[in-house]
Amino acid sequence: MFKSLRWKLQFFYSTLLATVIICSGSVFYYQVWRSTFAEVDRRLEASALYLDVTLRSFPPPIQQGLEAPPMLPPPLRPDGTAPPPPRPRRSKEQFLEELRLPQDSNFPGEVNPDDQPYFLVMTSNDMLLKKEFVPLGYSEAQSLAEQFYPQPTLTMLENKLREVRMIGPSGSKIIVGKSLRRETIQLRNIAIQFTAIGLAFLVLGVGISFAIAYRMVRPITQMSVTAELLSEKDMSKRLDLNHVDSELAGLAEVLNRLFSRLEASFSRQRQFTADASHELRTPLTVIRSVSELALSQVRSPTEYQETIEVSLKAAERMTNLVNGLLALARLDSSNADFNLQLISFNDVVSESIGLLGAMASERKVGLIADLHSVQIFGNSESLSRMIDNLITNAIIYNKPGGKVFITIRIHDDKAVLEIKDTGVGIPEEHLPFLFERFYRVDKARSRLSGGSGLGLAICKGVIEKHNGTITVQSIFGEGTTFRIQLPVFKNLD
Repeated sequence: MFKSLRWKLQFFYSTLLATVIICSGSVFYYQVWRSTFAEVDRRLEASALYLDVTLRSFPPPIQQGLEAPPMLPPPLRPDGTAPPPPRPRRSKEQFLEELRLPQDSNFPGEVNPDDQPYFLVMTSNDMLLKKEFVPLGYSEAQSLAEQFYPQPTLTMLENKLREVRMIGPSGSKIIVGKSLRRETIQLRNIAIQFTAIGLAFLVLGVGISFAIAYRMVRPITQMSVTAELLSEKDMSKRLDLNHVDSELAGLAEVLNRLFSRLEASFSRQRQFTADASHELRTPLTVIRSVSELALSQVRSPTEYQETIEVSLKAAERMTNLVNGLLALARLDSSNADFNLQLISFNDVVSESIGLLGAMASERKVGLIADLHSVQIFGNSESLSRMIDNLITNAIIYNKPGGKVFITIRIHDDKAVLEIKDTGVGIPEEHLPFLFERFYRVDKARSRLSGGSGLGLAICKGVIEKHNGTITVQSIFGEGTTFRIQLPVFKNLD
C-alpha cells in the first residue's frame, strides 16, 4: 500500500488535515479553558476584596470576634438637661449578618448548591466569624494551614476546589472558594463536541483528499493503460497531451517520443528480418535450382563444373552476408569486445590505399592521397575494413579516368578523413537512408553480383563505436564525399 503514489498522497493529505484539526481544536479549547478559569478567578478575587471592605466597616472588636463594649450615657448638657439617648449599638450578630458575598458573585447557570461560591472568615487566632455554602467534607484546618498574604492569592485544592485567600483587617483571614465540578463538566462536553466536529471534518476531508489523490494520479494511470496497449503488432498508441496536466506534460511527451522510437525500432527489426530472409533466400534458391537441374539427368563434366561454380558463388554470397550480420550484431552489442588502442590513423589509411591500388589501376581510377600524421584510440582491424569498404565503393562507382581524393586533417581536435570521388553520385532522395541496413541505391542490381547492403551500415556502427561521426554529401552525376570525424589523442605531457 505504501508503494502506491495515490495512498501516499492520501496519507499526506489526511495527516496534514488531522494535524490542522488537532492544532486548531487544541488552541481553541485552550482559549475556552483559559477564559473559563480566568472568569472564575476574577469573581473569586472580587468576592474576597468585597468581604475585606465589608469587614473593615465593622468595629475592631467585632473584627476580632468580640462584642462591642457597651456605650456610656452621654454627659448632661450645661443647662443640666439630659441629651437624647444615642441610637442603640448593633450586636455582633447584626454586623456579621451583613458579611456575605456580593450579588454578582453567583455564576450564571448554577443550579447545584454545591457549585455555589463559599466563603469563610476567621479571626487572627483562627476563630470562625462566619461561613456560608461550605461544601461537605471541607477541611477548615487544612485550609487554614496554608499561607495567607495581604493580597488575594489563588490556590487549587485536591478535590477540585478553587480558592482565594487573603489577610483582612485586624489580621483576619478571608477564604473564598468554589467547586470547579460544573466548569470541568462543561469543558469535557466542549472537548467531546470539538472531537466530534473534528472527526466529522476529518472524514469529510479524507473523502475529498481521496478524490483529489485519485484525480492527480489518474493521468499516470492512463499512461500505464496506454503503455499496456502497446504491443509488437501495434505500436501506434500515443498519450493525449491535451488532457494531461502541465506538470506531467513533459513526462507524457518523453513517453510519446519513447513510443515513437520503439515503434521505429520494431519496424526496423521487422524490416531487417524480412530483408535478411530475402537476402539469404536468393542464394539458397540458386543453389537448390542448379542442383536440382544438374540431378534431373546425366550431365557432362563441364556442366557439373558450371553447376558447382554457380553454387560456390551463391555460397560465397551467403558467407559475406552472414559475416556482415555477425559484424552488425557485434557492433550492436554493448558488451562486445571492442579493444581500442593508440594507433596511427594515417598508417591505417595508407595501408588500405596500398591494398586497393591494383583495383583502382584495373578500373583506370586514380587514388590521390594527402595524409597528415594523427594518432587516435581505435581498433585498427575494424577501421581498416571500414576504410576498405568506402574506398572500394568510390572506385567501383567512379567513371573511367576518374579520381578518388583521400585526405586526413585535424580540425577542432578531431581527425577528419574525407574520401571524395568523381563518380556517378547519389540522388538526393537516397541520402537520408544510405546508412540503413540492406538499403540499395540501385534497386535493379542483382543480389548475386551486387553487395548485400550492409557495408555502409557496418561503417556507421564502427565509427559510432569510436565515438565519431560519419556524414555523406553527394551531387548526382558529379561525385560523392564521405566525411569521418574521430577524436584525436592528446598527449597531456
